[in-house]
Amino acid sequence: MPGPPPEPSARRMGAGAAAILAGCLTAYYALPVYGHGGGRWFPLRVGLFALGLILTGCLLARQVVFARHVSAAWVRAQWLFAGICVTVVLFAAAYYALAVGASAQISGIRTKTDALYFAVTVLTTVGFGDIHATGQAARVVVTVQMGFDVLFVATAASALRASSSARRAARAS
Repeated sequence: MPGPPPEPSARRMGAGAAAILAGCLTAYYALPVYGHGGGRWFPLRVGLFALGLILTGCLLARQVVFARHVSAAWVRAQWLFAGICVTVVLFAAAYYALAVGASAQISGIRTKTDALYFAVTVLTTVGFGDIHATGQAARVVVTVQMGFDVLFVATAASALRASSSARRAARAS
């Protein structure tokens, strides 16, 4: 006999998370990445990457503030999930651009899926070793992702957990 149906908020969380993930992956795979990493477009690419980092950092910082004022845990979790998805897609796009533009920068990335896989392994700190940064520019981007993940993603996740714990303690008393 199956258990009780999930609460409406859990269903909303699942649907929202699926929509966020589908949107991020669709945008990532549709993103055009061309040619060589240098040239006249290099400053624009670096600027767009920096802008993406700033906007993603703002999204995750907003999550920390937002978590204090929203009572529904699923809403807070969706914001965190959105920030993580955007972070992974942003760095995967950067890794793919490095791999396409300068083949000596990252060993093992041949497709966008490879780049996505590498971004997730860096985020989760698994590091299988099958794909790794070989050039200085790629090592800088990987180091930036590690710092960004610790600074923003871990802080947002910690704030989400702390606000949930505080709400449970307040309800218990």
